[in-house]
Amino acid sequence: MEALIAYIIKVNIALIFFYLLYVIFLKKDTFFAFRRYFILAATVFSFVYPFITVSAWENIISFEKPQKYTTQVTVEDPAFAVVLADEVQTAEPVNTININWWQVLLLLLSAGVVFFLARFTWQLVSILQIKHKSIRKNIDGMEVFDLYDEITPFSFFRWIFIHLDSHSDTEIKQILLHEQTHARQWHSVDIILMELLCVFLWWNPIIWLMKRETSINLEHLADNGVLRKGVNSRDYQYYLLRLTYHQNATRIVNNFNVSLLKQRITMMNKTKSPARKLVKYLIALPLALLLMAGNSVYAQNQRESEIFTEVEKYPEFPGGNQAFMKYLVESIKYPVKAQENNEQGRVITNFVVEKDGSISNIKVIRGVTAALDAEAVRLLNSMPNWQSGEHQGKPARVRFTLPIVFRLQGGSAGKSQSPVTPVSADVNEKGKILDEVVVVGYGPTHRESIPSPQEYAES
Repeated sequence: MEALIAYIIKVNIALIFFYLLYVIFLKKDTFFAFRRYFILAATVFSFVYPFITVSAWENIISFEKPQKYTTQVTVEDPAFAVVLADEVQTAEPVNTININWWQVLLLLLSAGVVFFLARFTWQLVSILQIKHKSIRKNIDGMEVFDLYDEITPFSFFRWIFIHLDSHSDTEIKQILLHEQTHARQWHSVDIILMELLCVFLWWNPIIWLMKRETSINLEHLADNGVLRKGVNSRDYQYYLLRLTYHQNATRIVNNFNVSLLKQRITMMNKTKSPARKLVKYLIALPLALLLMAGNSVYAQNQRESEIFTEVEKYPEFPGGNQAFMKYLVESIKYPVKAQENNEQGRVITNFVVEKDGSISNIKVIRGVTAALDAEAVRLLNSMPNWQSGEHQGKPARVRFTLPIVFRLQGGSAGKSQSPVTPVSADVNEKGKILDEVVVVGYGPTHRESIPSPQEYAES
């Protein structure tokens, strides 16, 4: 899930940078076709580049840095909490509620996606409804749908919709030139793409601004197509003004757009940009390279921080496995308080052997009581450095799972007793399982049955 969130963040970062580049450097020129290709290419690149990593860039940009690991000690069993600072401290068992905020965030984003996807679907259906109510006609060899309602002319892919009774023959000719440009250049692809972006990235305001810029630029392309056919610019602009009182059909079509009329008229009257200014579009290349390089370094850091459960050479306790077992036998203690309270059960722990052999990420993934959990953590926290492991010829971080069984001899089990059950499959996936350690203690009943030295002497 975190990988998905990271991907979404990367995509949005790229889209934001490309949008800013567009607004600052490209928005005011008259290279409408280049602007269109820039937006399309930037959008596709933003979704693809997170999958691109270049090892050469990793070596150039990365640098050696001292390895520093922070030992983190947590207890994942929600029924118990153990806090460790310089000294191990125990806390009474408490009930807590764990909230996965990543899942909450993903749920909220998904709810928005469902809403906007439903809206998008309804807009598609509305186009089919309009087409169903329209009358199919042939004008100058072109298939046109005569609208039933008096709404603004629009096109959707190859379909052109006009309310013929609302326009003169001259106006219809201008409209057809405009909508033909939309249809011939497949502008509906751009509109659909931007709508889908708004569906899946609805929470990013930059996406909505990019959609708006796309619509404006497509209208500039269509207006330019009309003027290139010899239509008088002034007459065409006056006609656009008369259309301001017409209602648009829907958002996902190429409306004969008048809502941004001032910008369209300004651009029609603007002097064409000189060809030398096309060099501005090359600015996108350094930005794309920078994004890919950053993604490569990020991927490298992710690989370096990856924790393995299976490696070619496992880390080893100093002196080998026998020395490790000896350390456990000599170091672990059955807490007196736990014995008095008849506390017993299996504590399943996790820890990571870092690349330098140090121990980190100590966790209790299944606890019993605060006292027993704390003793298990203390044991791991006091271990010496191991000999580091290797994977594919490089030092590797390796996770281990160590089950520790606290078992009482004599006495009845108390409230906090946990059944000693086999290690489950979900634990196996968390790390390489080490041999189980069993610690035997004596409950109060057994203690009472043992005579004191004075009683033994008198007997």
